[in-house]
Amino acid sequence: IFVGFLATNIRRARQNPAAEDLHAPDPDATVEDELKLLLFGAFLVAFGARVLVDNGTLLAQKLGVPESVISLTLVALGTSLPELVTAVTSLMKGHGALSLGNIVGANLLNLVFVSGVATVLSPFALPENDLASGANASLALDIPVMLLVMLIMTLPALRRGRLSRIQGVVLLCIYAVFCLLQFTSI
Repeated sequence: IFVGFLATNIRRARQNPAAEDLHAPDPDATVEDELKLLLFGAFLVAFGARVLVDNGTLLAQKLGVPESVISLTLVALGTSLPELVTAVTSLMKGHGALSLGNIVGANLLNLVFVSGVATVLSPFALPENDLASGANASLALDIPVMLLVMLIMTLPALRRGRLSRIQGVVLLCIYAVFCLLQFTSI
């Protein structure tokens, strides 16, 4: 799926090149300078995420917080901080397409590429000790919530051609309730 998605996007980009950017680049900047800044920024984001995940995980384990709660909050936050920083920065600079592409691309990469490679290298079973209403929590709660979030993101956007503040509020509320459910099922 990932290879097909990538090939389709490359083909579409070649057929319909992007319009000229409205924001002019710095005329004094060289490609080497821009590449250095890009690599430095990527390093800082990766370093910060790693520090957050490593230290946050150690702290949570010392406090006796379960692994599912650690992964849902600290690890997820640490690995998603690069997307958050990139999305907010690109939106503030007026590059909505870059922001949306970053979010969709990161999630698609995680869902099909990372999950695919990880499962090929080391197949795993769904945790059986996590139950929601007597059923496996991953099948009864996690995956349905993921599908609901997908619908909230896509259906209104397909109809109106944009994402709204209310969608963001609803998504944050869903995340808060989902985290609360994880903490209460300890």
